[in-house]
Amino acid sequence: MDKYQESYNMLNDAQREAVDTIEGPLLVLAGPGTGKTQLLSMRAANILKRTDVDPSNILCLTFTNKAAINMQERMRKLIGPEARGIVVRTFHSLAADIMNRYPDYFWEGARLSVAPDAVQDDIIMGIVATLPHDNPLAKKFSGTFTGLKDIKTALIITKEAGLTPDELETAVRSNLEYLDILEPKLLAAMPPRLSNKLLDQLQQSIEALPSQETPGSMAIMPLNEALAASLQIAIDADRETGKTTQTSKWKQRWIQPSDGQKSMERERNRNIWWLALADFYRKYRSVLHGRGYYDYADMLVEVLAQLSQHPDMLADLQEEFQYIMIDEFQDTNAAQFRLADYIADHPANNNRPNLMAVGDDDQAIFAFQGAELSNVISFRERYTDVKTIVLTQNYRSTQTILDASQSIIELAQERLVHRLPDVDKKLLAQKNGSTNTIRHLNYPTAEQQFVDIAKSIREQWEAGNHDIAVLASKHDSLISFSNYLQEQGIPVIYERQSNILEQDVIVQVLLIADCVAAIARGDKKSLDVHLAQLIRHPMWNIGDKTLWQLAIDNYTNPDWLTSLFDHADPKLQAIGHWLSALARRSSSQPLVQTINEMIGLSQTDTFCSPVRDYFMKDKSTTPEYIEALSGITILQAMTREFAATQATLEDFVRFIELNRTSKKVIANTSWYQTGTDAVQLLTVHGAKGLEFDSVYVIDALDTDWSPRANSRKAPANFGIQVYGEKPDDFVRLMYVAVTRAKRAISVSSFEHDVQGKPLLVTPLIGNIPVHTVMSAPKNTLEILETKLRWPSLPAAEEYDLLAGRIEEFVLSPSALLDFLDITEAGPEAFKERWLLKLPREQSAAGGYGNAIHGALQTAQRLMNESQFTIDPVIDRFEAELSRQFLAPNDTRRLAQRGEKLLRTVLKQPEAILPKGAKSELRLSLTLAGGERIKGSLDQLYEDTMAVRITDYKTGAPLRSFETRNVQLQRKAWKHKTQLAFYALLAKNTPKYAQKRIETQILYLDGTDGKVSTISYEPTKEDIQRLQKLIVAVWQHIQKLKLPDTSNYPKTHQGVVSFEEDLINRKV
Repeated sequence: MDKYQESYNMLNDAQREAVDTIEGPLLVLAGPGTGKTQLLSMRAANILKRTDVDPSNILCLTFTNKAAINMQERMRKLIGPEARGIVVRTFHSLAADIMNRYPDYFWEGARLSVAPDAVQDDIIMGIVATLPHDNPLAKKFSGTFTGLKDIKTALIITKEAGLTPDELETAVRSNLEYLDILEPKLLAAMPPRLSNKLLDQLQQSIEALPSQETPGSMAIMPLNEALAASLQIAIDADRETGKTTQTSKWKQRWIQPSDGQKSMERERNRNIWWLALADFYRKYRSVLHGRGYYDYADMLVEVLAQLSQHPDMLADLQEEFQYIMIDEFQDTNAAQFRLADYIADHPANNNRPNLMAVGDDDQAIFAFQGAELSNVISFRERYTDVKTIVLTQNYRSTQTILDASQSIIELAQERLVHRLPDVDKKLLAQKNGSTNTIRHLNYPTAEQQFVDIAKSIREQWEAGNHDIAVLASKHDSLISFSNYLQEQGIPVIYERQSNILEQDVIVQVLLIADCVAAIARGDKKSLDVHLAQLIRHPMWNIGDKTLWQLAIDNYTNPDWLTSLFDHADPKLQAIGHWLSALARRSSSQPLVQTINEMIGLSQTDTFCSPVRDYFMKDKSTTPEYIEALSGITILQAMTREFAATQATLEDFVRFIELNRTSKKVIANTSWYQTGTDAVQLLTVHGAKGLEFDSVYVIDALDTDWSPRANSRKAPANFGIQVYGEKPDDFVRLMYVAVTRAKRAISVSSFEHDVQGKPLLVTPLIGNIPVHTVMSAPKNTLEILETKLRWPSLPAAEEYDLLAGRIEEFVLSPSALLDFLDITEAGPEAFKERWLLKLPREQSAAGGYGNAIHGALQTAQRLMNESQFTIDPVIDRFEAELSRQFLAPNDTRRLAQRGEKLLRTVLKQPEAILPKGAKSELRLSLTLAGGERIKGSLDQLYEDTMAVRITDYKTGAPLRSFETRNVQLQRKAWKHKTQLAFYALLAKNTPKYAQKRIETQILYLDGTDGKVSTISYEPTKEDIQRLQKLIVAVWQHIQKLKLPDTSNYPKTHQGVVSFEEDLINRKV
């Protein structure tokens, strides 16, 4: 009996039916553990046995290169040498083959290369930096572009949908025109109050709305149909409960108040953002192609476009590939399905192509999901007489595990079984096993969870069971847990992911690059900042006393590079001369060579960078060594990619800074294994397709298994959505996690975080029996990640060095806020910034604010002299902006923004600049206990009864100082504390002491150019509390006894607790 017949005889009835169905469209729904892997190989073998086709006429499409290689290997073993002719491709590699075969059809015959990530990011960031500030894609917060991630994700999902820039623009403009028609009719159809009795009437009204005519060439659902479909889902849910909860949410989704009127503002704003994206997409492709590149997603869009325009090319491919099979069909996107459909849809097939798709909608954990399980549903609707086969016999897990997984997946709202009544996907175990194989363990804390799970794994491992995996939704959980396993002496295998921009080795190399670039362009201010950060690192081996004295020497007139040249320590002299020489060489040598010198891979006759030797001196297979090596390798690759565009060191430094400020992750995937028979640590995504005897799912918390918020949504009728935005995505993720287990699975959670805050267990495991474990805490190694700070000296030495500084110190609002703000600064940062006076970088937002303040000072002077005109104000703004040492792109963009703002808010200058007001007024005083305080008031206006202090802000406005928004609480606290500080100064200034003190923030950059104001009149109690706080902080400063804040959470509530403890003398 040959290998094929032996394997064929082992198939169950459903598998055999799928293998034997070789003609016509076939959809196979294959749940976990049902033998899908062997199915495609068997069917390819059967096609070769039963037909006269050549192996090259069979096309197998899969999702990843690894899956393609595995499929080829299985076919070779089953079929033999003939299998080598079967075409096994990923969708992107198939697109690349088509482009290589027909080069004249693509980009007018230009030979483009695939763009590295570094080049793509540089182009995106470069375009964003040139956008006007009122472009919705150019939003900034604290000097950082906030939309870069949204832009890149939106570009990806647009291409995944197969849309060109012109198609996207056409679709969005169609939506905006239709919204003008739809909005008044929808508002008229909406009852003032919803009730269950009105649901049928509402549904009829919505179905009667005028239809949108969508562009015929695109698979875009009309907006009225999207509206009706979403209402149907809401009404179906409410009919089961007898309430209108879901329909009310539906109403809020489509209608919102705006300027006192109801409107479809949210949907309109979505479309406006995507219209801006269409133009951005067009520019991006133009720049990308102009540099000689295309990206992977471009390949599918271009191939689809050319196939639709060149029937000869399409006919060739249709003749060649007579049988097509798609694996992991649930994870394909619209563009990929369109490509397979184009090739399969030979006219002779009469809409019944020989196309098989194998997948499981319940395991869709990678795809950019549409709103309606689009590809699986579309497959059944697209072709004539589609045969559907469901594989339900599971050969992996016990029935107990399958029942538990069924209770999880039934929580999903969008499943194929809800749309297709004829489909039953409940899995049946084909192996016997213990009924006691699944449990939920709930612990008091994360540490107790990790300790107990690690001990449980050790017991299994020592008993001889090495087929164990630990799964989590995120890498952070696995990184933390790996230390506990290694404490137990258990070998682990783990593919760790981190951001190279946060790795210490890369941070130091890039700091060197910052210094060299600053020297080369003569930017002394930036150089001082970077040098002060660089030389504190222990790799330079500079003594603590030397560093402190260096800081003291640069207090008044900082010039850190000259200080290195002139210093008695030869090590400091050598560093200074090396950096200067490297700056001179960087303009004439390749970028790759310059970066290699910074890493220490090449050296001059007199100096070698210490980076390589410091970080890689221990050449063992420790995770730290492997991660450092991997990080340096990625940095070198990025440098080579970037250098290919003829970029300079200055260009590279700018690119890295944009990545930093936009919080871009440059992933470093470093694999390591600490022994044989190792326990595998995997994210659930990494475990897809694998199976293990025993599985542990850690950190089963609601926060880790819930959708992320605030991501950019596409227009409602586009049917494209990023994975991870819907509750169903995490239902499927947990389902995949549980179905990896053959015999035993433990899901674990914990009740409190490190601050004692209660945590919620994910409701996804609500049907798994829970066992609360009250194990005693155990001393365990804890890895703390802290920012590198200026080295500490013994307290007496620190005080001696800083005594003169402390004697002269005067507390300002900014200094006080730095001391108190433990979320981003705190006492140690206060010491560096205000006592050591280490140089700090000027942000673009800060420089812009300074320039606007200078301009308003000029405007106030002109108002007071009755000589106001706008031109001198603009001149002052431009002069101040030029002094801020900003990047050229920032300067150009902010110059436009600032001029527009000033011309808008000063159309009626008296509204914000009352005649006679004092501008940039400096007040200082000494409180009763000797506490010296000072402040600079943007504006003070005095009448007979009151003093009004105004502070200008150029950032996004607050609506109130009292906010529940956690992200805004810190900002509100800082603004309110600053105003209270100014009020304290005024109240203790004799000239103003008898008057009522009013304060306000004037937000100049309000929505639509409108100035907004928040007023605050500090009470006597507010002033007294602030004064007590100042006294407490002053005493800590005078004694240089800075409190330890490590036990406070880095949140606004932590700041409040710190303040109370200072006032009550608890710290």
